Amino acid sequence: MGYQKILCGVTGSLHSQKAALEAAVMAGQSHAELIYVYVVDVSFLKRGSSGSITSGAVAESLDRLGEQFLSVAEEIAKTQGVVPKKILRKGLVLDVLIKVVQEEKADLLVLGHEPRTFFEKAIFDGSVEDHLEELKKQTGAEILVIR
Repeated sequence: MGYQKILCGVTGSLHSQKAALEAAVMAGQSHAELIYVYVVDVSFLKRGSSGSITSGAVAESLDRLGEQFLSVAEEIAKTQGVVPKKILRKGLVLDVLIKVVQEEKADLLVLGHEPRTFFEKAIFDGSVEDHLEELKKQTGAEILVIR
């Protein structure tokens, strides 16, 4: 299927880099616009945190990290002859992905997925499949998960 706009969520993981490459390959083949998005989500700090590190400092660090991850994804896309748009947003990951897919009118969302660690299972609610169903329902976009 040909796509007009492909949105790909990025993080620093190997699975995310695989997704970034797959999204770039598909964008090149479809002559589609490619958009990479990184979400800064500091909601985990509100779960009983009383440490001395402020959420503002963490958010600034995550912003810089996100910019680096977006740059890595951009370099991956360039290997396929694709120049992506890059978006860095703050908020809850699922909410931001839904909003960006809708704003950009993306017809495909590509996500990397790696098995969750024990720690991640403890802090993140729901299963990945629950979130994917919600993304599909709210956006109407096709979802491709790269494992």
